[in-house]
Amino acid sequence: MKAIFLVLTLLLAFASQCVCTYAADSGTIPNFSDYPVEVYNGHLKVPNYYKKTDGEWRDDMGKLTAPPEINFAGKYYIGSHSCGAGCRYYTLSDLASGSESNALDMFSNDERHSPKTFDGRSYVTSLVSRPDSKMLVAQYHIEQGATSKEECRERIFLLSDEGKKAKPITKTINHCEDFQ
Repeated sequence: MKAIFLVLTLLLAFASQCVCTYAADSGTIPNFSDYPVEVYNGHLKVPNYYKKTDGEWRDDMGKLTAPPEINFAGKYYIGSHSCGAGCRYYTLSDLASGSESNALDMFSNDERHSPKTFDGRSYVTSLVSRPDSKMLVAQYHIEQGATSKEECRERIFLLSDEGKKAKPITKTINHCEDFQ
């Protein structure tokens, strides 16, 4: 009986691994609705590095930012911050508890860390999310020459239940969806 249980457990684990691989290999793109979460409706606990002054929201560097509201995985706010030309970083704030996570640090870039493609071109990452889904789409906008049109690549991630890690569920694909 234990052997049968072990085999069934291994098969289920293998099958769940195959779903992600199949999605990446088959070209099937997951949808936000495939990874639903319930949206928190309580009092929002905005981290202290966001300040509202004169009707505008600013971060701890004094830069304008969007108003903190749940925009990801039921209780999180993905903040996009500018730190100068070609510099962008993301914060992930749990608005139910007021805590922070560094799960999105891998998508940030600055003067010291400018991500590059395998062929050496710089890119900037934009993130697409929904309040009622734990799926996150990273779109990589690749630097082009003066005569080339923009190149965009995309990869889909899921936020762990603890909110500490964004795990890829697809390979990087050579185009970007328009989520407008």
